[in-house]
Amino acid sequence: MAFYPANATYPSILGEIYSAAFTAPAFNWLCSPACTELETIVLDWLCNLLHLPASYLSTSATGGGGVIQGSASEAIVTVMIAAREQFLRRRCRPQAKDLLARTASEVEAENEQWRLRTRLVALGSEMSHSSTQKAAMIAGVHYESIPVDAADEFALTGSGLTEALQNLTRRGWEPFYLTVTLGTTSTCAVDHFKEIAEVKRQFPNVWIHVDAAYAGAALLLEEYHSLTDGFGAFDSFDVNMHKWLLTNFDARYVWTVRYLPGHEGYVSIWTDG
Repeated sequence: MAFYPANATYPSILGEIYSAAFTAPAFNWLCSPACTELETIVLDWLCNLLHLPASYLSTSATGGGGVIQGSASEAIVTVMIAAREQFLRRRCRPQAKDLLARTASEVEAENEQWRLRTRLVALGSEMSHSSTQKAAMIAGVHYESIPVDAADEFALTGSGLTEALQNLTRRGWEPFYLTVTLGTTSTCAVDHFKEIAEVKRQFPNVWIHVDAAYAGAALLLEEYHSLTDGFGAFDSFDVNMHKWLLTNFDARYVWTVRYLPGHEGYVSIWTDG
């Protein structure tokens, strides 16, 4: 299998056969309620097994929850578009209460959204997977790579992130999204999550996504539970089950802190602020 090993197991193969036999159109709850309910329950199980914050559970007060995606790129582009629309709605929400005035206010807000779109910037470190840069291209936003240093084991630090955000703000850009990584592709670096969580307090409008595609499975082990201590400040998390956990490709799971229905045709992973 060249780059990726074939990590399937007998139970995984049986599950694949079972799924193929039913060939359910499991797009959403309306099309397949049983599949959607099962998906929600299983991802809550995994959320607890991975020691993720309770805000990622479907039963959380914030309306969190998880869904199954097909690949790393699919998960990241999904949450980036949700982050983009959340940022724009928070910054450009119509203020008028009078019905007639509100129409003009909505037009003004829409015009401001289009102006802001040209200044939006998504970020990742030099070690981030290329899927973040590709997602930025699809979302139609600028991408900025943050330098990392061998002295920090190629991990993104809080000070490095702060410097990048401040520099972008001074230049007139609008940072709205960041990918942090648990196990980078090149060096298996682990970003400094606690430091980055503190930076999030200064920049609350930046959506932070944890890409744990490669090494996230290690969170099943108690000795690595401390890595999730800063995750409560972040907005979404993903992990690949088809790498370390002996599951057929493709099994990419993504959780968000707020999981609400789509709005005006946008993605179903959605936040309303």
